Amino acid sequence: MEVICPALPALDSLPFAHDRDAAWHMLLASGKVAVSDAGVYFLSGADVVEAAARNPELFSSQGAFDLVGSPFPLVPIAFDPPEHSRYRRVLDKFFGPRHMAGRAPELRKQVGELIDQIVASGDRCEVMGALAIPFPSQVFLTLFGLPLADRDLLIGWKDAILEISVAEGTAASPETLARGLELLTYLSGYLADRRGGDGDDLLSRLLSDSSDGALTEQEIIGLCFLFVAAGLHTVTAATGFMLYELARNPELRASVSDDEEAVTQFIEEVLRIDPPVPYVPRVTTAEVNVAGVTIPAGSTCWLGLGTANRDPERYPDADDIHQTRSNHFTFGRGPHRCLGSHLARLELRLIIEEWNKRIPTYSVLREPTVGWPCGTLHFHELHLQIG
Repeated sequence: MEVICPALPALDSLPFAHDRDAAWHMLLASGKVAVSDAGVYFLSGADVVEAAARNPELFSSQGAFDLVGSPFPLVPIAFDPPEHSRYRRVLDKFFGPRHMAGRAPELRKQVGELIDQIVASGDRCEVMGALAIPFPSQVFLTLFGLPLADRDLLIGWKDAILEISVAEGTAASPETLARGLELLTYLSGYLADRRGGDGDDLLSRLLSDSSDGALTEQEIIGLCFLFVAAGLHTVTAATGFMLYELARNPELRASVSDDEEAVTQFIEEVLRIDPPVPYVPRVTTAEVNVAGVTIPAGSTCWLGLGTANRDPERYPDADDIHQTRSNHFTFGRGPHRCLGSHLARLELRLIIEEWNKRIPTYSVLREPTVGWPCGTLHFHELHLQIG
């Protein structure tokens, strides 16, 4: 039976800035599938989001990212199987949990140093600027064997790329495009320097990879751009959400202070409740029926990762942090599941463990707000009282 597709609420009307629970509920109330005034279909229920994410033949990631018009191949997200399978086969060995764990001691030292600077600066801290923004950039530089002294340059380039990515059809400013070109020149210079070398950093290893289907230099640059655009800001956002939850809930904070398993569950649950990426884009390759709604071929669809995470049919008491629940949608489902998920989890674990070790008592000075609408949900500022 054909179902009349309900209307998606106007995105700028959603109260994400001050009440994220209410915003997710409003989206879920529209049904498993809703359509915007612009003809974009939003899939919200966990079952339909999962089915679409596992079916790239019908819901194409490549089709969605073709619309971005990147001059470089955004490896691997902008491709569908079988090309996507080649990229994942090559890259998974570099981004698997064992390889990431080998970087933990060095990254733990870096995050500890940043937190020590916060402790030394006084009893108040704006934690986004002091920790949540700089640390993921340092991680990128460390993994790719680039100078940590370039951290602030990288942050500026990251901000420029994000401005281009959210332009939504409007032309980016000449200054923003120039910053993107600066990053390209920077990466190209290091690629030329590492070519033929035997270093242990990720750039050197990708360049020296002789396995079947190894990445070209253009593809390596595309991978770097993707990590800068998608990997840095999402960890920044998740860091803010996690420290906020701990700062406003002393009992929760106490439960994760000395319990490795509790830290793991806490990270997974906050990623579920407050996913940095609210939805991911897809384009249908053929007409498809979803929950009784016919979606035409060539339609842009948003797979609601955030609404799937709050779907009460999948997660009872979906608005609450549980101690024994995981398997969320924040890193996606199916073949396009996030390449950097193991790295993100490592970064977040190091932040939580080192923060609570050095700053056992802290609280929220004033309620933060999320800038909305935006492509990545995050706090602009998070002010904490220390001690």
